[in-house]
Amino acid sequence: MSFFQINKIDAIDSTNEALKRKHRRGKLNNGEGLWAGVQTKGKGQHKSNWIAEANKNLTFSFFLDHHQLQIAHPFQLNCLVALAMKKALADLEIPTISIKWPNDILSDNKKIAGILIENLYRGSQLKGSIVGIGLNVNQENYSAFPQASSMRLCASRTFKLDTVLAIVLKSIENNLTSKASYKNNLELYNACLFRRSEACLFQTETEQFKATIIGVNADGLLTLDVNGKLSSYSLKSIKMVY
Repeated sequence: MSFFQINKIDAIDSTNEALKRKHRRGKLNNGEGLWAGVQTKGKGQHKSNWIAEANKNLTFSFFLDHHQLQIAHPFQLNCLVALAMKKALADLEIPTISIKWPNDILSDNKKIAGILIENLYRGSQLKGSIVGIGLNVNQENYSAFPQASSMRLCASRTFKLDTVLAIVLKSIENNLTSKASYKNNLELYNACLFRRSEACLFQTETEQFKATIIGVNADGLLTLDVNGKLSSYSLKSIKMVY
């Protein structure tokens, strides 16, 4: 039996929000999840919306209870899930996969998946996480999102959604139960980091600037070489423009 117990529904506002509502009622179990045919208010990073055609993609979320996980730092979970996604997509023969910090999955430099992890605290103690994943599977029209693509477009074939979901969940489960150290996983994460060692344009609240990506540190901060000086940035403070 799979660690995950995923319930499928036709439509909902947001699978992440639905699980958070259930968690607040004290009725959410470890590994419990929700897969929606369509989300009316799907969530992405930087408070953006996740847009996907109904029943052509995977939009799902699941809950992880940190009492039952060996997680040393919140970003360790980001690494585990992102690396699991990369492995699953490689097994499905999706080409040239990379991870764009913090949790976008790219194929041939186009986004095919996004991961949104929302941590649940009691005071300062991390109690659990809700992991939301949007994976572009069989959608073909991205005229409004030229930097996006799908498994269908990348591999030139159609996929069964339930088969893809099973492979992704198994890969995540394998990583969650692995004995690999955070240091090792962080090295693997950095090894496939999008545009690592390249000069990129970044945006803060006040300015745009060019910097070279060095990598991601153990705190999940992006380390950049800015005019010969190393500086680290949180997700909320910076955004890659391209």
